[in-house]
Amino acid sequence: MFRKFKFEEEVYGKLQSIPLSTQFKLDRVGAKLSTKNWNRFSDEERHVLCHLSVRSQGELECYREYLIYLLRKLKEKADWQDLQVGLLEKAQWENLTRIPEGVYLRALRLKVIISPGNWIQLDDLERYALFRLSVESQPMEMFSKALQEFMGITIPLSALPSRSS
Repeated sequence: MFRKFKFEEEVYGKLQSIPLSTQFKLDRVGAKLSTKNWNRFSDEERHVLCHLSVRSQGELECYREYLIYLLRKLKEKADWQDLQVGLLEKAQWENLTRIPEGVYLRALRLKVIISPGNWIQLDDLERYALFRLSVESQPMEMFSKALQEFMGITIPLSALPSRSS
């Protein structure tokens, strides 16, 4: 299944960037994939990586093996994330009782307070996306659009920090 977010619409045309729902799958199997290698895959291969499911252990293994196969075709080695780092990150966005500090603070910069009730109502992929977008290197505008899409709130443009901040 390939879940498409409205705030990422421009990504879906040519799939030149890795969509968040696909990055979620890559993280689930512990793979680190550069945009450079992503773009070396054919359109069909990128679409398969987007559409393959990773719900069961068998599907996770299949996804991982397909990714390894694609990278071998490119004569690239698979790059795997440190298991501990992956588990620590997953524990943050997967925890329903505690909003990750980065997500909470980034929302505050937009004058939005995410309550524990808001956090619980989000599904795994939405919490993952907010967690990934809460990193300072990610555009605040994307984080803002994701908040609006997932929580149905309106964030005025005046709340977005200027490009220089």
